[in-house]
Amino acid sequence: MRRSALWLFGLMVVLLPLLAGCGGGGRAKPNPPPGGRGALQWTVMVFMNAANDLDDYSELNINQMEQIQTNPNVRVVVQWKRAARFAPSGSWTGTRRYLIQYDTDAQRVNSRLLDDLGQGVDMGSADTLREFVRWARTTYPADRYALVIWNHGSGWRSRAAFRGRAVSFDDELGTSIKIWELPTAIRPSAADPVMDVLLFDASLMQMLEVAYECRNIARYIVGSEESPPGEGYPYHEILKPLMDNSDIAPAQWASAIPRIFVSWYHQNYPFYRNITQSAVDAARLEAVADALDALAEQLIAKRTLYVNALARARQDAQNYSTYPEYRDLWHAAALIKQYTDDAELSQRVNALHAALGLAVIANDRDTRAGARVPNSYGLSIYYPDSGSYLGRYSNTALSRATRWDEWLQVAP
Repeated sequence: MRRSALWLFGLMVVLLPLLAGCGGGGRAKPNPPPGGRGALQWTVMVFMNAANDLDDYSELNINQMEQIQTNPNVRVVVQWKRAARFAPSGSWTGTRRYLIQYDTDAQRVNSRLLDDLGQGVDMGSADTLREFVRWARTTYPADRYALVIWNHGSGWRSRAAFRGRAVSFDDELGTSIKIWELPTAIRPSAADPVMDVLLFDASLMQMLEVAYECRNIARYIVGSEESPPGEGYPYHEILKPLMDNSDIAPAQWASAIPRIFVSWYHQNYPFYRNITQSAVDAARLEAVADALDALAEQLIAKRTLYVNALARARQDAQNYSTYPEYRDLWHAAALIKQYTDDAELSQRVNALHAALGLAVIANDRDTRAGARVPNSYGLSIYYPDSGSYLGRYSNTALSRATRWDEWLQVAP
């Protein structure tokens, strides 16, 4: 063997063990720290649709997940789409599935690539979401399941006034998922397991209309009444309770997220003044709908008695983002009670407040001086100005279950 060949052979002997340990970028990964305690297994599914102007934040969030992936009983799997129009020059595009693995490099993704689904996957399709959920449950069966929908959101409506869609906007294909498509996407049949926690890392999704639509597919629903910043969830913080103890009850984890979320933004981005987050017990939503229906009945009956008071209550209620017709439900009801001073309406409002108090198991928001969302109590509702009611609202399950839509059509 020639000297140059011997030198090369010796070099390979040194390098091969290092190369064998490399992942996603040709460097050895650090050993993960000791895992958290607990015996129960969780599979956390993240449906990350970055085929839009949020792409810049997708790598940030993946790296946060890697930073906290320290408990082997918690598996985080991500279906991640990037489009050439939005992704940085030189980055991959298409749709991929990753198993999140521990890593301390905040600048690059080093998780395990499971599947490259290629180009053309429609992340604005309920069918695509359904297939991802079924794949994750089959590939990583667990005792408990959580799903994060990561994207833009707009409550029960769409960003475009003429399209009644709600979440996961795929701007490459011009598609998105209607809220009434979520139930059969997340839980296609009664035989499929209920999602323990459903999280919306998207704007404006913590509406009664959305939560009621999802009441039979998830035990707890977490999200924001307002439009969160592009940075979205601080995943290294909100996943920490799971990583510390995989036996944590779903209600306990869901209840911790609002405080973690608001506190993290106050500490790291104090200039944001519109931070909200709440957790809802889906089993309590039927009682909220019943109380809302009873209030709507009285509002319809008394609408001509308190024209100015009712219009002012709606106008003064906490609203959100560029959707002035989205109002905090608890606050709107409180103002109806205050401004009308009507005994029967007050009784119905008190009942609604009691139902909301049981359904909203955790709520936090910015209440500092200058905050834009101080009167946020956990669930918003569609409450448009007189004459602005949209007929497609009848597509929502809440409109079919209550007379709220009938009230909106005659409200002053």
